[in-house]
Amino acid sequence: MTESEVVPGHVIAAFQGEAGIPEPAGHAWDNGWRVGSVIYSRSGGVSTGWSAKLRTGLKVEGVRIARPVRSTDGRFVVAGWKASSRIVGDLSRRVDETVGVALRLADALASQPAPPDPEAADPFILADRRTWEETAPEYREIKAPVQVGHADLLASTIYHGAQVPAVTDVVPFAEPRPHGYTAALVMVDGLIAGAVDIGIVDRFRHIPDIDQLLLRAVSYRRHVNDLHPEATSHGRSHIRRVEDLLMSRLADRL
Repeated sequence: MTESEVVPGHVIAAFQGEAGIPEPAGHAWDNGWRVGSVIYSRSGGVSTGWSAKLRTGLKVEGVRIARPVRSTDGRFVVAGWKASSRIVGDLSRRVDETVGVALRLADALASQPAPPDPEAADPFILADRRTWEETAPEYREIKAPVQVGHADLLASTIYHGAQVPAVTDVVPFAEPRPHGYTAALVMVDGLIAGAVDIGIVDRFRHIPDIDQLLLRAVSYRRHVNDLHPEATSHGRSHIRRVEDLLMSRLADRL
């Protein structure tokens, strides 16, 4: 990061933050900055306010939620920056546990309103929509209720010793998706990262439509890789490996 990307002092003051030297907060916090007990990160577009309002009162069994910090005049975003109360923890390879978090989070989000219409040019939004437009023979229609969910939970769930996990932000889908899709994305992201074995699919076989949800999830990561300007061929090879594996397992089950 360049010096200009460090959280400005006037932003810290607007959120009534304490003075101090900003320290990198890490990927789980959108590569923001920690100053005292507050994390400052760049706003993620139109969903930032929605996520902040949601996290203000969201309760999930066995999960801590990072609460947003308001500015002196009640705003969630100041000069393109958001603020959240810090929770101690780090990203972890505890993928099975995070799938459990995903299922409980989906329960809590089932009755929540959808976020505002997203920015159509956002590569993550485009990827989500292209994913669910896939019509290859392996894909089947999923006849299930749809709801709000989390599109990047593995990268925003942190752990600290024996304490319950914490979720730093809620990143919504482009459109409502089935209940188990958040969990499927966690599983696929764990497989792509080599952080979990393929047996995780069987361990969560009870999730309705899990095979189809996994195909959509890995397709989403493929489309993100195709569209994102910072994507790499190395990342693409890992996505293809997981997609081939899931396709092969599905063929064996038919």
